[in-house]
Amino acid sequence: MSTDYQIPENIYSRELCGQLYRIAQLFPEDQEIKNLLSLVRSPITDESFKIFIDDKNFIISTIKTDNKEIVARMNDFNFIRGGNDKINGIKKAVGLYEELYDKTQELNYFLRSLELVRKVKSIFEDRLVDFEEKTITIFSSLDSSYYQFSLVNTSEFLLENDSKHLLTNISLKLLSKYESENNYSAIKWQIKILNKLKHFTNNDMRIQNALYLEKEGDLLTLEKKERIYYPTILELYTEALKEIKGIADQTVLKDRLSEKIKNEQKDFYELLKKMTISTTLESDYTQWLDSLEIVDFQSGLTALLNLPILDEKSLSAWSENNPNSSLGQFFDNYVHITDKGTISGSTNEKQFSVYLARNHCRNVIIDLVIKITDRMIQKDPISKNALANFLIMDKSPFIPEGREVFFLEGLYMGFQNNFMTAGHLLIPQIENCLKNIIEVNGRNTIKLDEPVQHDNTLGSILSLKESGNMLDGICNKDLLSELNSFLIDGNSANFRNKICHGLASPAESYHYGIYVWWITLKMVLLTKDFFEIPKRDSNTS
Repeated sequence: MSTDYQIPENIYSRELCGQLYRIAQLFPEDQEIKNLLSLVRSPITDESFKIFIDDKNFIISTIKTDNKEIVARMNDFNFIRGGNDKINGIKKAVGLYEELYDKTQELNYFLRSLELVRKVKSIFEDRLVDFEEKTITIFSSLDSSYYQFSLVNTSEFLLENDSKHLLTNISLKLLSKYESENNYSAIKWQIKILNKLKHFTNNDMRIQNALYLEKEGDLLTLEKKERIYYPTILELYTEALKEIKGIADQTVLKDRLSEKIKNEQKDFYELLKKMTISTTLESDYTQWLDSLEIVDFQSGLTALLNLPILDEKSLSAWSENNPNSSLGQFFDNYVHITDKGTISGSTNEKQFSVYLARNHCRNVIIDLVIKITDRMIQKDPISKNALANFLIMDKSPFIPEGREVFFLEGLYMGFQNNFMTAGHLLIPQIENCLKNIIEVNGRNTIKLDEPVQHDNTLGSILSLKESGNMLDGICNKDLLSELNSFLIDGNSANFRNKICHGLASPAESYHYGIYVWWITLKMVLLTKDFFEIPKRDSNTS
């Protein structure tokens, strides 16, 4: 890099990335500055550093600089890599990360300092009390329950009983406060905190989660208005029942939740029976959205994840109760005509009504996703670095190794309201992920009995036929039916085939790109709710 450019000592985070990016643009041939930019852009985690270590083309920068974040990251990287003078390097990294937190109040710097201290605890023996006291001070100052959980989760190794007791009391007061405010997103993280601090056992945590999910559902039920669909209520009660599955002494709660689920399903059936199919949505979700109190990224994310996957049972029940049209008696089947005038599918009247119901419900979901993400972007826009850090922490088993960048780019596009690009990026990855899940469950996706052994198509993978159903017992049936209908069924959206063959218009690509993005978000963050993921052998490296 040219000596004409010096990186200021006291710029950090986004400002530092911006400065390095401008320098990289001025010196496009300089690989060192590109590598340095990549290092600074990445989350401060072992996993991200190991990606660079495994990259044969990545060479640590030799650029001389006094910038505190760069020096901290380079010493951190050197420690993870196992380079020379690791001890002094980790001491310097920890000290600089602390300084960076003090300057910026960005929690990820302090969390990384704690992670490094945990690795070589004996070296920092004389400072453990300081770190413990600072953790308590920071915990009390944080406004986000998610960040409070991240702090407790990372600092658990150094918290003595007195500190745990103090944090428990703070968390219990916050739990009570959030309950009075009906802030159920924050409550969820406080329950996790109390579990980490050993105030709640694992079963206690599950019971508390169920009780608060029920309370949230009850609150929405009380506020329901006629002829307005509240998709979250059934999802909340169902999730609450899942939480206490297998806990023997919760019969009363289980029975109560089961009854509420049945009532909600009856209401849903009635809604489906009465609804009219239209390409425009007339429902006003403003009040319902206001009740969600989307004030930051986490509360918005919770709202998105609570939107339900279409329920096969409900759709079938609606079809059975929906009277046939007066014209149905004159025709044996219904055909789906493309904009080119070709027939892409054929079905009977009963199944046709299910397709109409699916399409209407998808449009409702799409409308809700747009409204929720708009509020998230306005209230608390997420940076690509923050999203990368979030995905790395989540470690979704849905994403195969080496495919993380595609999901980061695709999901980030959605949070930038660029759903057309998101859909194009994510659809091929969904296919690959489904194949990976089949394979980790010990099943085969390749046509081994043919001379040229190609992979099975997505049509075969999403097959609903009893014989040869690759995802049978592995994938949630409602999700499988919806993926089949949405992605590959010629009678329905058939969106994967339209995208892959260039048949989707820009408007359709954007519209259904929203749905692809949302359903991918659910599969990534709620993988174990929808897929059977075998436990990894502890002896496997």
